[in-house]
Formats: sequence, structure tokens, C-alpha cells
Amino acid sequence: MLRGGPTKSEIIAIALEKLQIQRNETFADIGCGTGHVSIAAAKHTDKIIAVDKRRESIEVAQQNFEHAGVLNAIILAWGEAPDVLMPYENTIDKAFIGGTANFKEVIEFLIPCCRRLVLNAARLELAAEAIWYMKDLGIFDEALLINIAKGYELEGLTGFESHNPVFMVVGTC
Repeated sequence: MLRGGPTKSEIIAIALEKLQIQRNETFADIGCGTGHVSIAAAKHTDKIIAVDKRRESIEVAQQNFEHAGVLNAIILAWGEAPDVLMPYENTIDKAFIGGTANFKEVIEFLIPCCRRLVLNAARLELAAEAIWYMKDLGIFDEALLINIAKGYELEGLTGFESHNPVFMVVGTC
């Protein structure tokens, strides 16, 4: 399994609700990992750019796109964002930033065209840095701390197992 694992379906649902992707919009999944966010976004648009700097992520995502029947709707690009996004400069309407290594450069690249973005972070310090950065740019909307717990059988009854919390930072450009 890839480091970080796939974004949980509940987190994807919240992110897509915040993004409000429309059919005619171009969506970028930056740090796409397994591709699960792109697969869910394909229900809303058929203009998707999924990028990741890890070769193994691109391979896993491509297999997942083929299996889900959405490969034709997705441009899959291997490389570091924002460099790999240069051919799509000023065309991205909505973006999900799941890979956060250089999120400031990615956000700067997106600002001229992207109307809405969601950044997911697993670490508090990174989320705080993203909030302050987006506030400085005047694009910060809200921050969420999302913690999902799923039920499982425990001695014939139901117990709950908590998943790591996710910090979601939302901005409007």
C-alpha cells in the first residue's frame, strides 16, 4: 500500500461538497496517490488532471482509473507540482491538494485561475501554516478538523475505531 493510504470516502465526500465541481470545470487532484479523489470527482466533471511525484502512485492510480472506467476522463501526470501543471496554466477551476510538500508554490500557481481549492493535511503544524498562508493571500474561507470513526463488531456488539483526523483548509481564489 502507498504511504499515506487512500483518502477515506467520507473525507472525499466533504472535500467535493466544499469544491462544488461543475460539469464544465477542470479539476486538479494534486498529490493524487491512489486516485480515489479523482474517481469520485469524475461523477461531476470529465476534465480531470491527476498528478503525483511518486511513480508508484501514478501506476496505482492508473490501475484504479481503468478499473473504475474513468481513465478517459483523466489526464495522469507524473512529476512535481506545480511544474507538471504548466501545460494547464490558467485552466484549472477547482483543485484538491492532497500532497502538501510544496503547497505554497502550488497555491501560487493556482491563484490566477482556480476558483476554489481544498487542502488536506494530516499534521496540525502543516494545517496551521496553510491557514496563515491562505489568510495572507486573502483566499482563506474555513478550516475543518474531521475525525471519522467506523463501527466494527466487538463481542457481539458494536465498537468504534477512530481513523486519524484530517485537517481540511478551504479557500476561494
